[in-house]
Amino acid sequence: MKPRKLLALPVLSAMLLMGACGSTEPPAPGDDPGPGDQGSEIGAVDINAQPRDQLAQGGTLRLPITEFVYWNPFNVNGNEATYADLSTGMFPNLFVVGDSGEPEPNPLYLESAELTSEDPTVVNFKLNPAAVWNDGTPLAVEDFEAMWKACNGENEEFQCATTQGYDQIESIEQGETEQDVVVSFSGPYPDWTQPFSGLFKAESMADPETFNEGWEDVTEIGDWMSGPFEVGDFDATQQVLTLVPNDTWWGEAPLLDEIVVRVISADATANAYVNGELDAFEVGIDPDAFQKATAYAEGEVRSALGPNFRHFTFNTEAGNLADQEVRQAIAMGLDRGSIGESDLAGVDVPVEPLNNNIFLASQEQFVDMAELTGITYDPAAAMEKLEAAGWTLPEGGTIREKDGEPLEVDFTQIVGVPVSENEARQAQSQLAEIGIQVNIVDATQDNWIDRLTAGEFEILAFSWIGTPYPYQFRQIYVTGGESNFGNLSNERIDELADLVDTTVDPAERTTLANEAAQLMWEEVSTLPLYQRPEIVAAKANLANYGAFGLNTQEWENVGYMQ
Repeated sequence: MKPRKLLALPVLSAMLLMGACGSTEPPAPGDDPGPGDQGSEIGAVDINAQPRDQLAQGGTLRLPITEFVYWNPFNVNGNEATYADLSTGMFPNLFVVGDSGEPEPNPLYLESAELTSEDPTVVNFKLNPAAVWNDGTPLAVEDFEAMWKACNGENEEFQCATTQGYDQIESIEQGETEQDVVVSFSGPYPDWTQPFSGLFKAESMADPETFNEGWEDVTEIGDWMSGPFEVGDFDATQQVLTLVPNDTWWGEAPLLDEIVVRVISADATANAYVNGELDAFEVGIDPDAFQKATAYAEGEVRSALGPNFRHFTFNTEAGNLADQEVRQAIAMGLDRGSIGESDLAGVDVPVEPLNNNIFLASQEQFVDMAELTGITYDPAAAMEKLEAAGWTLPEGGTIREKDGEPLEVDFTQIVGVPVSENEARQAQSQLAEIGIQVNIVDATQDNWIDRLTAGEFEILAFSWIGTPYPYQFRQIYVTGGESNFGNLSNERIDELADLVDTTVDPAERTTLANEAAQLMWEEVSTLPLYQRPEIVAAKANLANYGAFGLNTQEWENVGYMQ
């Protein structure tokens, strides 16, 4: 089985919507929520689940992608949602999310994972001896060692998407065979399944140059892969990737003859689908795309709950946003509920503001940080805060000033992504009411991630696609975190991240995490907007594909009904 996402990392997306919620039991074949079911009827998975023997052998699955990123999904430049979906069919995933909603060993790769000590945490991994890389070499202890050494933070030249978990490992040793791996942590580590939820070949992580630059040509790195599909062809000119069944795969053979993925701009994807050029696509929260997909006679809309949220990232080192009081006032001047309703107009799903950076409102650990801190939608209080900070309205003016300088901020919109464009306009209109000028700056679907990672923005809206590890917030919120695009630096959050990583008692761990969540809310480097379901349009006869939530995706079982 394959999980839909790399379990270790949150991944980012322009159109889609970090946290996690427990998964409920997946439906039996044929028992998915019906196409287009929304609101309270949304379940944990909606994929038209069907047994393999009811499906046809053969066929092509045509999918879109907005761009092909760097091919190393563990590198910060390859940590993007749509590529993460594809990569799970080509790389090992040692754990999957089972019926319990908790990560469980994937028997195709891992015979067992035994916790032999809790303090310090020691785990014995026993790899499936049948599991091999595409060059025929078995998965082994050296692969664990290479991942650990690349991403434990000791060598900063490795551009890892996260060091979390790896920086807690003290040693990796071989057991009786190369497929018996003993991982010892420096202390207690309750999320011990996280660091090796995925695995990568030692050769591909041998040195920073290979890790950061050696994955440029996907047709040259086939030996580093292991999964039901492999790369058949990549047309760099036409930007088309073709995946075909992998000859070295030891599991059940894929039903599909090929998966063809081509670059299509987000604003053209829905039309390509209804014109018969695609078999499925991620609808996201584009109302026009939702309506077109719903009306398409040959398809259906599939939706599932997931730990995904839309948010604004604030660059805390840029311009007027370097002032925390200004950031808080902006948060108080934004009607996030109204923004969510505007984003989702025409998309039949519920929307509520999300008021915690770590936990979702559906989780028992959730504390409403907007209510707790008072940093919630309150334009009058926002204006009082700005006045107290020295930002005043000149006589007859509409934009606040301080020392003769106007209170203005840049909002970078992603052109061609309707939700991004809408949020830019909404922010501009709402913040004008409290005397803040918002300048809308354009980014493209090709360069927005580059601008984000380079810090060339002030406010930028995108989405985090989550994992089953809500307590794993180091990647985004600690000083120097690999995905800390807002440049947040708070010593207490850093301390709490260390404590949460190593606290075994669930109640104490939750208390510590919510202390960190309160500080995150007060810092306003990442302002959550709302949680939303995963929404996928798919041909009605396409089975075992759609909205997976956090449930497992078995690429080899994706196929068409007879």
